[in-house]
Amino acid sequence: MTLMAAPETHPGATTLTALVVDPNLDSRLEAVVAAKRAGIVVAAEAAYGAEATFLAVEREPSVILLSLEEPPMRGLATVEALHRQSPQIPVVVYSSQADPTFLRRAMRAGARDFLEKPMRADDLAEAVQSALAQERMRGEDAIEGREGRGGLGTIVTVAGAKGGIGKSTLAVNLAIALRQLTGQEVALVDADVQFGDVSVMLDIEPTPERCISYLGRGSMEVTRQAVAESVIPHSSGVDVLGVFPEPQDWRAVGPARIARIATALAETHEYVVVDTPGTINELVAASICEADIVLLVTSLEMSSIKDTKTAVRILQLLEVDAGRIRLVINDSTDATTVTPSDVAEATGLRVAQVIPHDKQLGRSVQRGVPILLEQPKGRFPQSVREVAGAIAGVATQQPRRGFRFR
Repeated sequence: MTLMAAPETHPGATTLTALVVDPNLDSRLEAVVAAKRAGIVVAAEAAYGAEATFLAVEREPSVILLSLEEPPMRGLATVEALHRQSPQIPVVVYSSQADPTFLRRAMRAGARDFLEKPMRADDLAEAVQSALAQERMRGEDAIEGREGRGGLGTIVTVAGAKGGIGKSTLAVNLAIALRQLTGQEVALVDADVQFGDVSVMLDIEPTPERCISYLGRGSMEVTRQAVAESVIPHSSGVDVLGVFPEPQDWRAVGPARIARIATALAETHEYVVVDTPGTINELVAASICEADIVLLVTSLEMSSIKDTKTAVRILQLLEVDAGRIRLVINDSTDATTVTPSDVAEATGLRVAQVIPHDKQLGRSVQRGVPILLEQPKGRFPQSVREVAGAIAGVATQQPRRGFRFR
């Protein structure tokens, strides 16, 4: 096959360069040809692993084109390594697999776009330009939002495999506790885009233009400014991105949007608490993959423990680093013989915190006033403050056996 000559570069034009990462030589040659036809100069070629990460640093390409085929593990690991090492260089994945699962896993690993093989030159050019535009916008937003700050804020995802275990109550009060303990900017995101209760618990009313589904619409660019204009300030000082109860709107918010929203908030807030639905679906997976800390909530009921065991296996399949997961037991009834040790043995996770039953909690939820504000000296608020203190590295007044982080 004859390779086409690289296109002429006109004076003042910026030359786009690419690193092609593909362990299959025939497939790699096809990608090189497609890149040249798209007007992209191939700066280097590599297989997966250390060779790719080394060349990304040495050559500093405009974009990385990476092949992802079955089995995908090494390819995904290379995407993650490239994204972690050189986050400013967008990765565009190409594959003969049109399976949506491939796309989701690639995007969660850090890819900016996904193309099906054989790649057409115009599709590749469009994907690369779009990825570079997104990266420029992310950089501009980050510069504006992080002046005087050393990096992104901490994203804490609160997840659970079952509804009715107090997950949303924990997320709401945790956000307030982080605000009270640190005095820093805290955002609370309701990622249960269909049945979210965060707004009810805080007695606020999202509007069609100030809610999470507004940011999920296809025409909406998820920028730092757009997200900032969609949050609602709560009297506690927490910025809330809630759910507007429109039956069809929830379909607009996909996993990639949830991840981008959380990241955009982390550019302007020191802490971002993400509440999720009572299951482990694609949205939850995206929220977990984006998080620095995952609070996996369960109760002492047998059905909840069973579902949590399943959730742990799902997180293992998603290759979520176990070091980011913290098991939190919400003892919501005080009427069970199951112990935290039983839960630890069943799930294989060490219990990070046990939150005791608090009779005042139900009344607080019904009134739309978080218990941390209404009854700050209660058992539940104290336990939540311990969780917040461990996350923020701030000691609480009455330390008890504790919530540990490495």
